Amino acid sequence: MSHPKHPATVHFPITFSFLTGAFDVLYLASVAPATSGVVASAFKTLDLQINTALFPTLSYYTCILTIITAVPAIISGAIELSPVIQRDGFSSKKAQTGVLHALLNDLTIFAAAYNWWTRREATGFVPSTANVALSASVVPATFFAAFLGGHLVYHYGMGVGRSSSTAKKNK
Repeated sequence: MSHPKHPATVHFPITFSFLTGAFDVLYLASVAPATSGVVASAFKTLDLQINTALFPTLSYYTCILTIITAVPAIISGAIELSPVIQRDGFSSKKAQTGVLHALLNDLTIFAAAYNWWTRREATGFVPSTANVALSASVVPATFFAAFLGGHLVYHYGMGVGRSSSTAKKNK
């Protein structure tokens, strides 16, 4: 148990969250009269043969993958943060940053769950404007939460040095 598990589990939910937002925004841009020509022109210029009608299905399934892959990240993050809170309470900046990081991630997962729930019976999983707005707003929140996670590691040293202390004991 010397190696922190949380950093190894966060990349997939971050990626799937981003893809969900990107697919939803691209879909909305491809069907909105003001931007559909720009999207079609960009795809033609880039020589991309993509059927934009697939974007809702792709975003729906990346939303599901966000939720599924977030479970190990949430569990491992709680396990990593619990000793800090038990030791310091909420008085330390490290614990406060960790709690903010966790709350932002929890909000983004609740948003993903809402997005999935409201689209699960829609024909073709087509998102409403509210779903697209939610997906698009989750992306910066996810990236800010990831920034805070990096701040916990690089500024506060959370999870750093545990494996080296075990290695010294074994030598």
